[in-house]
Amino acid sequence: MTASPRRILGIDFSGATDAGRKIWIAEGRAARDGAFELHDLRQACELDGGGVAPKIAIAALARHITRAPDTIAGCDFPFTLPRSLIEEPSWVDFVQAFPQRFGFADAFRSWALAKAPGRELRRDADRAAGTPFNSYNLRIYRQTWWGIARLLHPLVTSGAAIAVPYQSPTRKPRPVLIEACPACALKAIALYRPYKGRADALRRQRRTLVAELVARGFLDAPAPALARRLTDDAGGDAIDAVIAALIAAAADVGTPNTPVDAFDGEIYWRLRDIR
Repeated sequence: MTASPRRILGIDFSGATDAGRKIWIAEGRAARDGAFELHDLRQACELDGGGVAPKIAIAALARHITRAPDTIAGCDFPFTLPRSLIEEPSWVDFVQAFPQRFGFADAFRSWALAKAPGRELRRDADRAAGTPFNSYNLRIYRQTWWGIARLLHPLVTSGAAIAVPYQSPTRKPRPVLIEACPACALKAIALYRPYKGRADALRRQRRTLVAELVARGFLDAPAPALARRLTDDAGGDAIDAVIAALIAAAADVGTPNTPVDAFDGEIYWRLRDIR
């Protein structure tokens, strides 16, 4: 495992009409013992220039990511489609063409289903990680569209950030974006249990989940105010953002691209080894 960059972000993403309330960003650094130190936890509507509407919220998120070049951001949305659906010669070309080709999310899903045809194809990376859904599933296709069209497109085409493993890290520090799957990470450490909802039992489960991550050495004990936010967020998005940050902290982003990576990508889900 390579050393994590100085600034670590975990982003639980959303393409909902009130995305600014549902996108959560966890920020911190690796502690001396390798655990993740959570320094900040907020919704996209709380970012500078943020708002509730997805266009405003995601633009603010893009600015937040690029605030420091020495950053790695684990983002919980699909970065790409199955290779058989991509017509462009490279992933970067695919991202560059995406927002003009698909002007809104429903057009993107209709096109993908027509091209499939009618099937929800999964990437090799989906199968390897065991993700719950494919890139244009009914439950997440809006996340995919907003993530590629409004976050990856401006950052990648401008050179303000790079997405790994589709692009190789550069000597000059630039923010690195990776696709992270918190659900896959929780399954891998046998902590994948219901924790999203307003019921008292689910609230207790969120508190227990955070305590387990601390007890196992993945997460430093959060400050009381941050711990309350993690427990109080009934949607579980705040916790998912923290898990995405744990994934980003453990990610090895220095491995050169392979031919498959250039289109199919990689879904990051491993947490650091605990001995």
